Amino acid sequence: MSDPVPQTPASVPAPRILAASVDGCTLVAVVGKATFRLAPAFKQATQAARLAGSEMIVVDMAQCLSMDSTFMGGMASLGFAVQKAKDACLVFINLSPPAQGLLKGLGLLRLLRTYPAGSLPEGLGGLDALVANLQPVAADELGGSDLAAFMYDAHETLTRADPANVQKFKDVLAYLKQDMGGPAAAPKTC
Repeated sequence: MSDPVPQTPASVPAPRILAASVDGCTLVAVVGKATFRLAPAFKQATQAARLAGSEMIVVDMAQCLSMDSTFMGGMASLGFAVQKAKDACLVFINLSPPAQGLLKGLGLLRLLRTYPAGSLPEGLGGLDALVANLQPVAADELGGSDLAAFMYDAHETLTRADPANVQKFKDVLAYLKQDMGGPAAAPKTC
């Protein structure tokens, strides 16, 4: 048995969001490490899909190496928005077992329709036309209080997704609230 090949910085894909829309379906591909820095581009891509009237939003996580809590909060926010508006079908495909575990640990599997690698929702045809049209999504980089507010919203959304997350993120929320210039207050339980 050979030793696993360590990933060098050159072999790790640059984090980015790619998107394409064809015939009322939008494909959003998450590439690399999905962190708070990538979350604004994810939000922009999915909001654009909804505003354009996409009936199906497919988020491909095949090339996603890891996710932080801010990014997962963005996923939850999208899940809530689609669920409330009932304006599109939303699915996450090609999730690795560790990614499934992260989402399960935060109670997000009750909110998001997810499919492991190699499994697609029934009725979802080939994605070749979408993959061929994928383009990078550029979003303004957030800084200072704007970034703190974005991160606060993502973590607050996680606490709405599962009340158990209040305990997990109360210190993060208090810190971010203070960073936004407000008094450090503990989040309310649901």
